[in-house]
Amino acid sequence: MTVRVLIADDEPLARRALAQLLATHDDVQLVAECADGAEVRAALMRTPVDLVLLDIRMPELSGLEVASLLTDGRPLVVFVTAHEEFGLPAFDRGAADYLLKPVTLPRLDVALDRVRARLAAEDEASRYRALAGGSASRHVDRLVARVGEREILIPVDEVELIAADDVYAAVHANRRRYLVRTPLDELERSLSPDRFVRVHRSYIVPVAGVVAIHHSGGSVVLELRNGATVPVSRRRRPELARLHLR
Repeated sequence: MTVRVLIADDEPLARRALAQLLATHDDVQLVAECADGAEVRAALMRTPVDLVLLDIRMPELSGLEVASLLTDGRPLVVFVTAHEEFGLPAFDRGAADYLLKPVTLPRLDVALDRVRARLAAEDEASRYRALAGGSASRHVDRLVARVGEREILIPVDEVELIAADDVYAAVHANRRRYLVRTPLDELERSLSPDRFVRVHRSYIVPVAGVVAIHHSGGSVVLELRNGATVPVSRRRRPELARLHLR
């Protein structure tokens, strides 16, 4: 899979530095460079792009204003800025990541890995919908984990537990643990609520994997088929009743 990238920054030296870092990745193709938000808008209308590396403070249209125009979630956006205070509004606009200048290669590598995982998951979901004749729901039937140079597809039927791991998610399946480079909130939205339930800010469990519910001293703990135990937060307890877990 080739990741087509557009760089948008009003500083020529910043664009050159990013282009040099991107050149170290064989699967990344730099398709356009823009100096302001208006150029970005025009370029996106004529050039297929998977990812925009987007400065926030630019002439004509700011990076945040450009991102607000991308209503279908494509291309993905990674903001690149020298200003830490824009982090929250950036993620509010669905950014895949947020890089502070000067950007280092290791930090860019992490951002690109996250982008690759999201693109792979979206492509897999699109293929599934096509095979199903367009009748499939928006919920995925497989998750994507990157292990070394390989992308591992994990059928959701095999998932035993999903736990937060910093900004990503650890998926437990077939007695193994996989790191999925997608935030837990995003995973929750992609999974069928008939098959999975968010029981804690750090845990999502498969409904079919719950074998017992333990009540003790005002706390609630789920026992799972794989032997793990998971706490249920007070705010999430109504979810158990909604899914008929008693």
